[in-house]
Amino acid sequence: MTKKYQAPRKVRSKFDRGASKKYQPSVVEKKWQKRWEKVKAYRALSKSPRRKLYVLDMFPYPSGVGLHVGHTRIYTASDVLARFFRMKGYNVLHPIGWDAFGLPAENDAIRRKTNPNKLVPENIANFKRQMKMLGFSYDWDREINTSSPDYYRWTQWLFLKMYKAGLIYQKEVPVWWCPFCKTGLANEEVLPGGIHERCGKEVERRQMRQWLFKITDYAEELLNLEGLDWPGGILEMQRNWIGKSEGAEIEFEVEGSGEKIKTFSTRPDTLFGAVALVLAPEHPLVTTLTKAKYKQKVSQYIKQSQKKSDLERTELVKEKSGVITGSWAINPANGERLPIWVADYVLGFYGYGAVMVVPAHDQRDLDFVMRYKLPVKPVVLPFGMNLEEYERRWTQKGKAYEGEGRLVNSGEFSEVDSKTARKAITEWLEKKGCGRPAVSYKLRDWVFSRQRYWGEPIPLVYCRKCGITPVPEDELPVELPFIESYEPTGTGESPLAAISEWVKTRCPRCGGKARRETDTMPNWAGSCWYFLRFVDPKNKKAPFSKKLVDYWLPVDWYLGGAEHAVLHLLYARFWVKVLHNLGLLSFSEPFYRLRSVGMVLAADGRKMSKSLGNVINPDDVVQNFGADTLRVYEMFMGPFNQTINWSTQGVNGAFRFLNRVWRLYCDGKIKEGKENPGVTRALHRLIKKVGEDIEGIKFNTAIAALMEFVNLLHKQESVSRQTLEVLILLLAPFAPHLCEELWFILHPKPYTLDPSYSVHKQPWPKFDPKLAKEEKAIIVIQVNGKLRDKIEVGLGTPEEKVTKLALQSKKIQKYLFGKKIKRTIFVKDRLVNFVTCPII
Repeated sequence: MTKKYQAPRKVRSKFDRGASKKYQPSVVEKKWQKRWEKVKAYRALSKSPRRKLYVLDMFPYPSGVGLHVGHTRIYTASDVLARFFRMKGYNVLHPIGWDAFGLPAENDAIRRKTNPNKLVPENIANFKRQMKMLGFSYDWDREINTSSPDYYRWTQWLFLKMYKAGLIYQKEVPVWWCPFCKTGLANEEVLPGGIHERCGKEVERRQMRQWLFKITDYAEELLNLEGLDWPGGILEMQRNWIGKSEGAEIEFEVEGSGEKIKTFSTRPDTLFGAVALVLAPEHPLVTTLTKAKYKQKVSQYIKQSQKKSDLERTELVKEKSGVITGSWAINPANGERLPIWVADYVLGFYGYGAVMVVPAHDQRDLDFVMRYKLPVKPVVLPFGMNLEEYERRWTQKGKAYEGEGRLVNSGEFSEVDSKTARKAITEWLEKKGCGRPAVSYKLRDWVFSRQRYWGEPIPLVYCRKCGITPVPEDELPVELPFIESYEPTGTGESPLAAISEWVKTRCPRCGGKARRETDTMPNWAGSCWYFLRFVDPKNKKAPFSKKLVDYWLPVDWYLGGAEHAVLHLLYARFWVKVLHNLGLLSFSEPFYRLRSVGMVLAADGRKMSKSLGNVINPDDVVQNFGADTLRVYEMFMGPFNQTINWSTQGVNGAFRFLNRVWRLYCDGKIKEGKENPGVTRALHRLIKKVGEDIEGIKFNTAIAALMEFVNLLHKQESVSRQTLEVLILLLAPFAPHLCEELWFILHPKPYTLDPSYSVHKQPWPKFDPKLAKEEKAIIVIQVNGKLRDKIEVGLGTPEEKVTKLALQSKKIQKYLFGKKIKRTIFVKDRLVNFVTCPII
């Protein structure tokens, strides 16, 4: 007897028991945020059998404006990673804190006429509210604040360790001074055009006594970037900033004077082609060597150069300028007289602040001498080329030949190849006592003093008897006093200098009268090591436990803005290498994997600005669409590392997508039993793609695949419970509130008693490789190696069929017209290339 057909049994869900069939993010999100916080759902465990994973954002400056959607893009991405890897079985550390000291916070306080001690806690509270509103899964028990005495006590402790190790010294040096912020700056904080990167105002040079870090001692170690999974562009920026050059030190005597000028050159083989000597404007001999008739012009030129940043001065495309001193130097190679100039394309800190000018073989030098009509003397010719041909191909076209070749016009070294000559001429100069092999770096020691109030006090005192003396470790922290007048003075001293009761102290060594150092540390100080404190934030005996940092560090995933490609990353790497050499750490690199985020521009393509009225506030988006919509849109808006314009239409699209997900569960489509085979195959491909795309930081394509799958499900009469559960798990890192609610509807268990029922505690779905295998292949069609079209075919389609389909393409027929196919190259499931020749 034939059994009567029975439709698949519908699964009763909470929707059937009266739950709202309308997606209400404001209700759902607040509900789950409270429960997550109550049970501390995202607390990291310092002891766990699971494999560790450290996911970290570059922590924010807590400004009064609060979070903007650019911040949201970074923090959502790191949260997606943290949630994903928890589901993959990792013990995930995902902390947050506040980079609260320094110029951004202090300038904000000055604008709002409020002491930063009052303002910063208010700003932090607002940031924290917004982050919780967005459902970020931080371990809030590890929250830190760099302006808290509990934190900067250990910043001062680390400073003293490095001071006692001889890595910090005081010296009068030319520094950038910002008249608006009224403080000295590190060179890295000055943008092209002489602009302060924080306030956007012009800076100038000043001679000041400053504290400096010997970062140059670590130049070679910092150049070792092997094993770091960072974007290639950022690795190159690190190398370029350090700027290592190998060459020779060459000494030139000054005619009629006892002075000697040291230069550094990477091309000692071109010494015989020198036509002048150029000094940097800050070279100590400029004043001495400038003759009376040239002093006014030289003085004016130096003042002008002080307004330019180092990047602007060395820019290759800019017109070179200079002034003559009236003095002459003697070329040690051939005794020729060389005029001595001052030019700002030479930097005072690189080499020795002086270069020999060889215009035939250095483009910058050639640009310089062509402007001032100095001679050009070729001494290295390309192999197989004579002087006449060289003049025609290079000098007459205003181009310098900077390659290898054979030497000419170079005395006994003529006809020697340039590579051999470099070593030979250096050795020859060394025997003569006017040269030696040398290495030079662009990197300079780090100016660490700030003449501001809002920063970590430097834990040193000045005693007439004992000199500069460290504050004892048991007296730390040296606390920053609360003062009413905290605005910078502009006198070269911090506002702290006026607080006599704070400045006056006793010498830790002799007990006599002493005064405190009144300069403060830069805002970089706290961010150089904050990632170490996160692993042990409550430790009162040490900055961190070595056992815990060995467990958690280095950071596995570090996300932030590309604007920190040099400054923060270089300084943090430097501190870690120092602490490693001091025996405090067992590793020497802080961040294993780095990913940079692209900027979020306004809808009009301009940078978001309060003055332009185009800032997008996350609060407004969340109020209208919900936090999950904002999260999904920010991850879907484009490739993570690319700059993207904000789109309200895009936000609406993300909201519609989440509503379609919600309706899958409330429209009565859920069934028991087996799934449609086509849906099953699509599901396994989806599991594979979403997992791979999250690990590849391809969030936009992961969400696109989820959207496509949801569209497929809406076309089905019914969908199995198992399929819908897997969909929830895959979407959970992006839309945590919605997925938690849907999971609870399908699994109504006592979450508050046992948070293991959370969707975010479930294992990440696994895919069947056979089912996940793509059924379609995109075949690239080429003609003579050039892409002309693409076709979609089934996987494993044989060559004959692919070729036939390719030849049917009208685009391909156009390129084959009047030609004969000489050969066909076929790569299975990838390409077909027709190699042609004319029909005779």
